[in-house]
Amino acid sequence: MKNIVTLFLIFSTICSFSQTEEKETVYLLFNRQSKEKCIIEDGSGNSLNLKKFRKEFQGKYIYFKICNEIFTAHKTKSFKDTSSIKILDNLKIVNSEYLLNKYNSSNEFKHHVFDKVYLIEKISKDKIIKYEVTWIDEIIMIDD
Repeated sequence: MKNIVTLFLIFSTICSFSQTEEKETVYLLFNRQSKEKCIIEDGSGNSLNLKKFRKEFQGKYIYFKICNEIFTAHKTKSFKDTSSIKILDNLKIVNSEYLLNKYNSSNEFKHHVFDKVYLIEKISKDKIIKYEVTWIDEIIMIDD
């Protein structure tokens, strides 16, 4: 009888852990050529009207900024892939609002909401670069 109870407890524990929500992989278009602008607070109460898509290089990191959201990739250690633009047809492409809605509906830090986040940057009429990025939140500190 003890063996049956033990097996039942083990089985029910395995089943409960296997039903956790699987995190998704998402792809976000990053268009530095866009003329769109965002109003962004600079941290001291001043509002700036900046380009929606901004890319900055600081030390070993690349920072991709979409309005107030910041994503980062290490220049040499992060996954980066150059591909044909045709692969976009097979990817789940989302916008920053989708990311924010998922984040706001969860109790996770931004860098835990999705399994993986990729930024897609068009480099020519038929080529893209796909960067695996980390969505920066209050808890992550990046040092060179």
